Amino acid sequence: MHNESPVTNRGSSDVDVPAQERATTTYRARLRQEEAMVIRWAQLWRTIALSAMKKTLFPYTQYIRALNLEDLEELLEDSKFKDKVSSMFFKGELSKCKVQTNGPRGRLDAGSISNALGEIITTCTPMVEELSGKITNESLLRWIPRVPRLRLLSPWYGGSLVGAGPLLRQHCHAFKSLSLWGWNHDDADQKFADFLNEINPQTLESLEIFSHSAVGPESFLALSCHRESLTELKLNSVNETALKSLNMLAGCTNLTKLLLTDGSNRFIDLKNAHNDVFLETIAWLRSCKMLRAITIRDFRGGQDLITPILLENDICLTHLELKGYVMADARDFHRALSNQPSLLELHLQGDSDEAGEGGPVLVESLSQLVNLTDLRLQDVSDYFTDEVIGRLARSLPKLEGWYTSGWGVTDAIWPDIARLQSLRRLDMAATSRFTAEGILDFILTLGPGNKGLVLAVMMGEVEYNLSDEEQNMIRDTIAGGVDGRFEFQLQREADQKVITAHMCYAMTATTALTAQNTLGVHDIHHIPPTFVGKQIDACIEDIGVDVVKIGMLASAETINVVADALERHGKPTCVLDPVMVSTSGSQLLPDSAITTLIHRLLPLTTILTPNIPEARLLLHHANLIHHMNPVSPRKVTSSYDLVSLATSLQSLGPPHILIKGGHSPVDTAYNVATTPSSARWVQDILKTPDDLIFYTTDYSPHTNTHGTGCSLASAIACNLALSRTVPQACQNARLWIEAGIRSAPNLGRGRGPIDHFHSLQMRRQPPGG
Repeated sequence: MHNESPVTNRGSSDVDVPAQERATTTYRARLRQEEAMVIRWAQLWRTIALSAMKKTLFPYTQYIRALNLEDLEELLEDSKFKDKVSSMFFKGELSKCKVQTNGPRGRLDAGSISNALGEIITTCTPMVEELSGKITNESLLRWIPRVPRLRLLSPWYGGSLVGAGPLLRQHCHAFKSLSLWGWNHDDADQKFADFLNEINPQTLESLEIFSHSAVGPESFLALSCHRESLTELKLNSVNETALKSLNMLAGCTNLTKLLLTDGSNRFIDLKNAHNDVFLETIAWLRSCKMLRAITIRDFRGGQDLITPILLENDICLTHLELKGYVMADARDFHRALSNQPSLLELHLQGDSDEAGEGGPVLVESLSQLVNLTDLRLQDVSDYFTDEVIGRLARSLPKLEGWYTSGWGVTDAIWPDIARLQSLRRLDMAATSRFTAEGILDFILTLGPGNKGLVLAVMMGEVEYNLSDEEQNMIRDTIAGGVDGRFEFQLQREADQKVITAHMCYAMTATTALTAQNTLGVHDIHHIPPTFVGKQIDACIEDIGVDVVKIGMLASAETINVVADALERHGKPTCVLDPVMVSTSGSQLLPDSAITTLIHRLLPLTTILTPNIPEARLLLHHANLIHHMNPVSPRKVTSSYDLVSLATSLQSLGPPHILIKGGHSPVDTAYNVATTPSSARWVQDILKTPDDLIFYTTDYSPHTNTHGTGCSLASAIACNLALSRTVPQACQNARLWIEAGIRSAPNLGRGRGPIDHFHSLQMRRQPPGG
């Protein structure tokens, strides 16, 4: 399917509808449009398959340039691909391609179906240049000889490449670009090195690995076979062994784009623990004279890798991203930024300099980057004031996109922001004190170059809340003036605290109100289910959603409403914290509602995060536990029992299960501790479709654990929204929760809350305060 096809990914044919018209479009009308789009989407793929079978008048497959089977898989997994649409798609000749998974609900097996249809389609695709999808090894080996013009291959799993090198060398002389999701087998490094050596030398121009892999030193050495051709290298989640072998990439000096993400959870300190590798890696990077874009994420001392590149006068960067550094250790890096006036895009995220000493150096360098069009500052700008933001606005006239935090920002910035005649997006993640009058005055100064401006005020102080009437007035004004959009969010509590701390945008649909404190839950007030549905629709219809986090649901009626909403809105990624038993031991969900949750919500869930009592309660109501007390964790006697719980829960629908083991700490033999003195560790278990991960932390009898399950699920959701894998999201969220428990403020006479803002401590007082 060519990338200019009228229908891909649920509607790349969407028209750019003006904001005022968007506001008047009803939800039901949009729903009908989406349903019609899925029908067109299905008809397109069916026509492509029938064309390969010579069942259409026109030979469409003969002209396909890009065959994206991921798009087909998304269609098959779309919530609207059911009933009449599914029957239409699989009727007649395509009925033999319909494959369903084993299980009580018999879902479509999207991977098997896409490979079956790919087998048909590739028999008649001599013009294909791009091939992507979850392609099996057996399929790929058969398809390669059929696509002699192939340039780009993205088979998702690295294991699909085994044996493919000689075929690509023989049949696909134009092949030059490879992207993989990951490759985690023990022999992956050797197998990938074999592949790189088997394809035609000096032909690979681009390599990208999206997630965790075992690729390492042997593969890096094999890349020297393509040192003259390789211009783009993107390695996400680089493992510990690979980090210690980065110097083996020294031959690849023609790079124009480089992305490296640390996958060792920042355990590796190259500069101090492996200095020889660190120095050789710097020498390699300095020799990449054609480098134009570099991204370094989550490296310990990542600024020390980039600083020498910035000081190279022969290197002219246009894009730089550094994430996960410490400002106090980065003054040389900040000074060196000014040596790259060619920069067009700059993204920085790191721990803010609480004393404010690193800020002036950074601001001075930023002010000299006069060609910047996109500036994204996360955390490093936490102490930016009106004066600093105003100075940057005056110094960077070409900005089109700007994300910044700050402290106590007021309407004083708007005259300087108004100077930015090309600004199209402004994300103000600062604690702010804007007024409706100040924002409206700013909007009235916007010109043609600001058409489509998105203005997001993300952390308004409570005392400076904008009324609904004021917000609507601002929205109408910006829509009418420049066809723009206005978003507003106050600083919030609970889930909103977690989401704000992760620099994400929270929207809420309240399902129940509780009368509770650190001693327990005293009463629950249910929100009418129909109103819950209206809240969900209002959030998703306007702004949209990347990840849904579900917590307390209170009743079977509410569960049905939520499930209907998820299906209605395309089954987004969903983190379900099945709030049935609180940390203090209270049962929060009636027995009558648990069965509804099992049948309606679990099949729609991406990751389920129960504690041990909740896991047992779910299995009890699913008739998978008999003759046991469904709430008591005493029946779990070891870590192996947690694995059994996770595996059983997985059979109910969710592909990922995170069992929280805090209720049952284990001893040194990984058996549930029988006394507090024998408790040594706490183990959480993550069961994925093809892996089992144990997260182990030291046991500590903290009492400040009120709401930890809720906060953990929200933190996981944030990490997923930030494109982390499920294992990464769980690990990052767990570490964040642990830090919150350790820094808890010891409030209340019972189980106190964690410190939700431990990562934002610098916000508690202004500079010099």
